[in-house]
Amino acid sequence: MKKIIFTIALTLGLQLSLTASAQQTEKVTLRVPNFARPLVEKWVAEYQKTNTTTDFQFVSGKSQETENSLSLTTDDDAVLVARYAVLPITTKGSEAEQLVGSHALNAKKLKALFFVKDELDDDQKEGRLERSLHVFTGNSRQSASRLYAAHFHQETVNYKGKKISGDDSYLNQAISRDPLGVTVNSLSNVFDLETRQLRQTLALLPLDVDKQGRQVLSEGRLDDILQLLEDEQYAVIPVGKVGFDYNHANPVLTGFVHWVLQNGTQYVHQYGLLSLPQKDLTAQQRRLEQKDLAQK
Repeated sequence: MKKIIFTIALTLGLQLSLTASAQQTEKVTLRVPNFARPLVEKWVAEYQKTNTTTDFQFVSGKSQETENSLSLTTDDDAVLVARYAVLPITTKGSEAEQLVGSHALNAKKLKALFFVKDELDDDQKEGRLERSLHVFTGNSRQSASRLYAAHFHQETVNYKGKKISGDDSYLNQAISRDPLGVTVNSLSNVFDLETRQLRQTLALLPLDVDKQGRQVLSEGRLDDILQLLEDEQYAVIPVGKVGFDYNHANPVLTGFVHWVLQNGTQYVHQYGLLSLPQKDLTAQQRRLEQKDLAQK
C-alpha cells in the first residue's frame, strides 16, 4: 500500500514539475528610447493579455544585451514598426519666441540657426536672429537631434550651443531656464499625450510650409499634426523611422515583433508617433517572414 501511495505521489510530482516547466516564463529585456517608451509599454500590456508566459523588463544605460534582448532603435537595418517627427521649439512667452515672431523659418534659416556656418556654403548666412538665440541639443545615441542633423546633411558635432546628456525631455527643461533657448524635440516630448495639445510651457517655432501646414501647426493639436505629416512631406520637418533590432533565431522575440506589426500599429498615434505607410508595413512583414524562413 505504501509503495502504491509513493508511486502515485511521485507521478503527481513529476507531472506538476513538467507542467511548471512548460509554463516557465520567458524573460525578455527591452531597451527603448524614452520618447517611444509609453508606446512600447502599451504594446507589452496588450501582448501579455494573450501571451502570459513572456515577462518583459525595460532596461537602460549600459545593461548587457542577451539572446533575449529587444532594442527599439533608429538604425536602418532594424525591423521598422513606426515613424517619428521632430520640430523646433522654444519656451512659450520667452524672449526667443518674441525674437522669432511670425517670421517663417525655411530650411536655410533653420540650418543657419542650429548649425555652425560651413565656410564653403555661401547660402548659409547668419543674421541677427541666428546670432542671438542659444541652441540646446541632445547628446544621446537615440536623441531626436541626430535625425534633425542628418536631415540637414550635418553631423551632430556641427550643432551650435550646448549639448545635453540624458533623455530628450531634459531639453525642455534646458530652454525653460534660458530666455533665448531653442531646441528640437520629437512630438511625444513636445505634446501632452493626455490633452493632445502642445505642452503649456512650449511654443513651436514658425516654419515655412504651405497654408494648410501653417494652420495645422499654429492650432497645435497633436492628432491633426500627425495626420498632416502622414499626408504631406515638408523639407523643414524631419520624419524618421524606428524599429526592432534582435536575434531573429529567437522565436519568443520574433513572435512579439510579428504581433506588433500585425496588431500594435493601431496605437502609434495615441503615443505621438506616426504610422508606417501601408506599403512599408507590408514590406516589413514580408521581410520578417523571409528572415524567419532563413533561420529554420
